[in-house]
Amino acid sequence: MKGKMGVISRDKNQINCIYANDSDFGKQLEGYLEASGKEILMINLNKTMLTPTQWQDLATDLNVGIEQFLELSKVENVDKISTFSANDYVTILENNPKIFKGAIVMNGDKTAHITSVTEVLEYFDIDSTGIEEKSHS
Repeated sequence: MKGKMGVISRDKNQINCIYANDSDFGKQLEGYLEASGKEILMINLNKTMLTPTQWQDLATDLNVGIEQFLELSKVENVDKISTFSANDYVTILENNPKIFKGAIVMNGDKTAHITSVTEVLEYFDIDSTGIEEKSHS
């Protein structure tokens, strides 16, 4: 049974990352985030789903609708041009975590919806040379 997550705490010394681990991008994220030298909290949507309120808060922080986080083409019987309420989108995501695009990364007051490793590096000013050195040692 999947758990529901309570309030998401924010701390400038910790990076919170919301992702689904069944994508290649999701599997690479943690290593890149570790290069920041901060504590990392990985929230895997396949194991722990956010509450509708948390999704709405994140969408508000990013000034987007919840549907912007989803790849609806991966859901059977959902027409791409269909429109749903925010709660409907959360329900679709709860039943299909694989449709979550990229990751939402939070550090203190910063929040970003990131869909590529390059964006992770740019957003947090992470030096990729440190990652390369770490993977070789």
